[in-house]
Amino acid sequence: PSISWLIDDNASKKNLKNLRERLELTELAIKTGAPLSTSEVSSLMGAKPGKSKVERGGLLATKISRNVWKISKINDENSYWRN
Repeated sequence: PSISWLIDDNASKKNLKNLRERLELTELAIKTGAPLSTSEVSSLMGAKPGKSKVERGGLLATKISRNVWKISKINDENSYWRN
């Protein structure tokens, strides 16, 4: 008998757990305004930032200095795409 359904179920649970952790960490970074490394921003946003301001998925990552970033939520006031 095949147990592939069990393996698939475990992989789905692991993916959901990883997503939940990423969302919780993103929320914490926004609330605290904690400085983040480029690697941490890449992990939270799902892509490596290539410019001094990066907008993705309703988030704005702003480069403070070399390898130091801050993440915030996008609204009409701070979206540089609409200015």
